[in-house]
Amino acid sequence: MPYRYLWILTGCLASVSAFAQPADDRISYAVESGWYAAGNGPIPFWLRTNQQGTVPLTGSLITARLNVSQDYRQRTDSSSRFDWGFGVNGVFNGQLKPAGEPLRYYLPDAFLKVRYGKFELFAGNRTGVIGIVDTLLSSGSVAWSGNTLPIPKVQLHTPDYISLGFLKHILAFRVGYAHGWFINSYVKNSYLHQKYAYFRLGKPHWRVRAYACLNHQVQWDGQAGYLNDTPLAVNGQLPATFRDYLSVVTGRYPEALQTDRFTDFDGTNRIGNHIGSIDLALEWRGDRTNWQLYHQHLYEDASGLALRNVPDGLTGLRLLNLNGEASSWFRIRRVVIEWLSTLNQSGPTFDPAAQYQGGDNYYNHSQYREGWTYQGLTLGTPFLFPNTNLSQYAAGLGGPYFPNNRVTAWYLALDGVIAGGPSLMFKASLSRNRGTFNRPYPEPLPQLSAYTAIRWPLNRRKTALLCASFAVDQGDLLPVSTGSYLGLHYAW
Repeated sequence: MPYRYLWILTGCLASVSAFAQPADDRISYAVESGWYAAGNGPIPFWLRTNQQGTVPLTGSLITARLNVSQDYRQRTDSSSRFDWGFGVNGVFNGQLKPAGEPLRYYLPDAFLKVRYGKFELFAGNRTGVIGIVDTLLSSGSVAWSGNTLPIPKVQLHTPDYISLGFLKHILAFRVGYAHGWFINSYVKNSYLHQKYAYFRLGKPHWRVRAYACLNHQVQWDGQAGYLNDTPLAVNGQLPATFRDYLSVVTGRYPEALQTDRFTDFDGTNRIGNHIGSIDLALEWRGDRTNWQLYHQHLYEDASGLALRNVPDGLTGLRLLNLNGEASSWFRIRRVVIEWLSTLNQSGPTFDPAAQYQGGDNYYNHSQYREGWTYQGLTLGTPFLFPNTNLSQYAAGLGGPYFPNNRVTAWYLALDGVIAGGPSLMFKASLSRNRGTFNRPYPEPLPQLSAYTAIRWPLNRRKTALLCASFAVDQGDLLPVSTGSYLGLHYAW
């Protein structure tokens, strides 16, 4: 059986962890082996969500993980402006229930990076989140979260903020530009265009600073048999020329209503499947705490950019406890509270002749029938998920690939430590789900999902950890389920 070989592999990794010595102290290693238990039912929502697509929807399985990475050297005045690094993170899963599933492997990280001065160029798969949120505990950015395998891409960006000296360092910025590939997609040869710009107002030592971010993602090009003989594409092929790429980048309408390259669907809707967010945040840094209030405004077309869909998006409050001294048996290190609303959608009606067409129908798309997904999983907030995740009752109500995109959700997460030893994490969400404008549910479906995890150090250096977690789903939207994870993690 495949999982027997997985245990052999895990044993080999453990042997490596015991005897290997890194030749370069910049190189770090980590191995982990564990067991997900969920019977024949689905793995609960928060046990598999935001795991880069490495935890399947259903079943019990064992997993082995290996991570090797090399970071940049510590910068000094005399160090070279040039440096390089890499990252490889392999995940191997062996399904126990249902039986007979093949051994599966994933590469959430497999990239090479090069730095020159303030700029970095990387190529490959690399985990990451785009938008202003708490990257550790957030439920997930509305446009680009860590809920699915990273899309392989080439990206040029500034990984850190660059302050402008001629403005006395009051203003700083970060920018990025990327081209990616949707691999093994239901649409063949489709691409990703991605860009973002962050701005920070306030000097590094100021207690109060403001942030803003604009990001833009587009899936474009591709060919699919289901597009043949439809008004959505010409012979099943979506626009693919350099002129079309410029339209994708700028977001402008193409030069004509229809041509021999595209139909009037692209002429009235723009080329490609666009999505992004406009983010604002305010940070206050005290002596013992750090507070950040943020909002991500979701957009898919001009109506969203013109704020016709307010208040849709994600609003969050993050607290960091900077007091390193444990004043009690339990110290909270970080708390995140978020509220998601996607009810407005610029109204229920799409009018192609209007300036702001409305009817945004988040994450769904007529040409790309699986919408804003990669490898079958949501690229944005995990609260909007495909019909494959729904309970039998909710699935029976029908709808498009994203049958439930009118959602309100409250989310709470915290991270803490017990007397300087074991660390604890807790997440819980409560949502009300209304289907879509075109196919609303008869009444809102409630959904409660919760998760708790503990990481227990097994040695003084805390390089060896016992990891345990438990999660539960209760409600009408997702199948009722419970599940757990137990694993060993070692890093050096």
